[in-house]
Amino acid sequence: MMTKVIGPFRISMQNALLVIVVLGSLSLTATETSAQCSCAPKYIDITTRDEFNLAYAVFVGKVVDIKKSAPDTRGHYIETVTFEVTRAWKHDISSNLIIVNQIVGCLNGFEKNEEWLVYAHKNQDGTLGSYCCCTRTRVLAKADDDLKIFANDPPTKILSPQDPKP
Repeated sequence: MMTKVIGPFRISMQNALLVIVVLGSLSLTATETSAQCSCAPKYIDITTRDEFNLAYAVFVGKVVDIKKSAPDTRGHYIETVTFEVTRAWKHDISSNLIIVNQIVGCLNGFEKNEEWLVYAHKNQDGTLGSYCCCTRTRVLAKADDDLKIFANDPPTKILSPQDPKP
């Protein structure tokens, strides 16, 4: 058995591997609430059609602006994302649509100039949001399977910002 002297300690290879395994396991099982996202049971493994039915509006849009509030003491913040909408289903919506998400340990990963398929839900205050990581909202390049499911559903109107809402 090989033994190595490190400072005042003698460590065998076997013990060194054991220490590495234990520390590695601890780091994998350690939890940090800011990196977690817990979803309501109805959103875990939700199907495309089920989320489409639950959503207030479903749209494809390009991210044109992202604003984040200062985080509170727990690291939670408000993310406001403005989209330039190119396709929509379920409700007539503005061509410049804003969604507001309360970020409490997870995020969608929106980046400026990316196109997204968004399942928008009404927040309690009447704004639209996308339920963070608990949704089928995704970058458009990864949304082909979703789009195929409701491709034959009738699209809705995309209103210019000055058009009155129906």
